[in-house]
Amino acid sequence: MSIKGQQILNPKKLAAARFLSWISGSFNPSKNANKPLPKEDIKRILVQEHQCIGDVLMLEPTLAALKESFPNAEVDLLCTSSVKELAQANQLADRIMEYPKELPRPGKYDLVIDFHADVRRLRLLKGYKAKYRAGFSFSGGAKWLTHVVDYPFNEHQVERPFELLAILGVPVKRNVPFLKGFDGEPKEKKRILLHPGANHEARKWPREHWVELIKILKADDHDVLWLTPPGEKAPKGVDVFSGSIVEMATIIKDSCILIGCDSMSVHLSIALGTPALAIFGSQDPELTKPYGPNGYFIIPEIECEHRRRDWRLCKECMRSVSPENVFEYTKIILNK
Repeated sequence: MSIKGQQILNPKKLAAARFLSWISGSFNPSKNANKPLPKEDIKRILVQEHQCIGDVLMLEPTLAALKESFPNAEVDLLCTSSVKELAQANQLADRIMEYPKELPRPGKYDLVIDFHADVRRLRLLKGYKAKYRAGFSFSGGAKWLTHVVDYPFNEHQVERPFELLAILGVPVKRNVPFLKGFDGEPKEKKRILLHPGANHEARKWPREHWVELIKILKADDHDVLWLTPPGEKAPKGVDVFSGSIVEMATIIKDSCILIGCDSMSVHLSIALGTPALAIFGSQDPELTKPYGPNGYFIIPEIECEHRRRDWRLCKECMRSVSPENVFEYTKIILNK
């Protein structure tokens, strides 16, 4: 679905969610919403972000702002098991809980927050029975929130929470994600990392393109390391890393660039201070590109006109990005 030129949500699911919320009377915000938040009363805060690893990484500046603005409150994070170890290693919150195994009991928190415009997640937020509940108005459930703003779908995912934070009286002093738990001895960075993983097949770059890129990089005398996603095999003739996400973060920190798809690896790389080049297909890179001065992306030269199954993603567009173009852009980044 395109609103103001921005692709956001599956239009059929969005229409159904809005209709059901409207007939239930929960679509519009309460008239008493967005009253000033008494910060002195807030002792326990829960942020739920159990979508993807990349979503948690892009939320890091928001978590840092909450911790700074509520110095006397505990800030907890509810996330997926795949990112829990990394969140703990970097102390993104006072307590890291795994969804859905460690769902908090109702009444435990003073303030609960969700930064996705999904009525299903707002229903879960409502179930915590907190006095203050903050989220976005878009697919429904706005009446369940005490603090609510319209979903800023035309902003980058890192920046979207900032409007809701402003309603809560929380200033944001740093907007680029940063992970501080992986600093070691300075080393000469020579290695190029390749990470083919993505949470959707249509986000992935074709395997034969990766194989060709490896050949080109090696012919140009680069050290190449393949970061193997779970359940996948590496191409022959390339050095391989396979380990935990924390171990992967250490590898990224000591490398000169990471090349990946529109997935968590490029966001992890940026947060660690290592340049990242993300390969995009038909989706809008301005919404989820690697965020920050070391973030880069490459897109097809021609706008998508393919017949595709997915409302947003296109395998043929991913295929149209050539290994030669990725290599040339990589050289430009490295020369900087």
